[in-house]
Amino acid sequence: MDLPLSGVIGAAVGLGVGILDFAVIAALVRRTIDRMGTPPDPKRMDLVMRGVFLVNALVFAGLGWWLGVSVSGIGAGGP
Repeated sequence: MDLPLSGVIGAAVGLGVGILDFAVIAALVRRTIDRMGTPPDPKRMDLVMRGVFLVNALVFAGLGWWLGVSVSGIGAGGP
């Protein structure tokens, strides 16, 4: 199976954008949890942040792959 270069580049760029977006999302999650009043368990908070990072990275890498392949025309299907 050959991977199109445009998809790989798009996924890499998408992952970079996802990492930048994670900083914003993590700040919002922390602010929301701090507003609850009771301090969260550090282990549970770490697990939540890891989950948020994983989902964010996968979504943005997938979107970057899709956009890269779509823009290049590879995978558009049909003549």
